[in-house]
Amino acid sequence: MSKPEIIKIALYIGLSIIGLIYIFPFIWMVLSSFKLNKDVLAIPIKILPPVWNFKSYYNAFHYSDYDFPRYFLNNFIVTIFAVLLCLFLSTTAGYGFAKYKFKGNNILFTIVLSTIMIPFQAIIIPLFVLVRKLGMQNSYLGLIIPEGLTAFGVFLMRQFFYSIPDEIIESARIDGANEWCIFWRISLPMAKTAVLALTILHAQWVWNLLIWPLVVISSPEMRTLPQAIALFTGVYFTPYPEQLAISVCACLPTLVLFFFLSKNFVQGITLTGLKK
Repeated sequence: MSKPEIIKIALYIGLSIIGLIYIFPFIWMVLSSFKLNKDVLAIPIKILPPVWNFKSYYNAFHYSDYDFPRYFLNNFIVTIFAVLLCLFLSTTAGYGFAKYKFKGNNILFTIVLSTIMIPFQAIIIPLFVLVRKLGMQNSYLGLIIPEGLTAFGVFLMRQFFYSIPDEIIESARIDGANEWCIFWRISLPMAKTAVLALTILHAQWVWNLLIWPLVVISSPEMRTLPQAIALFTGVYFTPYPEQLAISVCACLPTLVLFFFLSKNFVQGITLTGLKK
């Protein structure tokens, strides 16, 4: 066996071990969702359920104090519209920074990019005060608008739009196309891979966001799914199988999204990382 083959086999073994380490908590969560409540935290630990409990999923969606079908709907509404808003703002801002040369372009982009270094916890109080004064507390707008733009999205799209040759845009202008037509019909279709990569990243972030909904939402019917899961506990009793069953269901939409768009995700991240 040659040295390159040995290195290749060792690389595959190492990647398999790392992959197993990352996927094991998810496997544990799925198996524990089929356990009885007394078996979830039992010592010694048993990976497979001693008694298979198939009622946890039904019980979770029919719990008296928690309307999880409504929470799933809330999460889908917030995620879909927040992603659409993020795509619109990120693509237009990224295109402007990449293709329009104006005074202060680099300075303004640096200011936008520097906001990535500010943790969300540092702005959560002034953001809550602003949302409350605008009358958006306990509403979809209060969840969607603050989550509708990220500096990373602007950076990602700006890097990709740099890859589009300026000659194509100049040719379109000579042919009489206006700026919106150039952006919508020429530049944006060429940035499809970056748009899909941003869709996966932002959808995953919005779908799993917990801190902001806990702050801005106090009405039970407006809860998002992560917020409801975090509050799905009792004073003297916590239904762990039902809690894990909902957690498994909450993971499925992002897994399905990544499964269908994974190829574009890798291409988008690779291409945008090459442009300066």
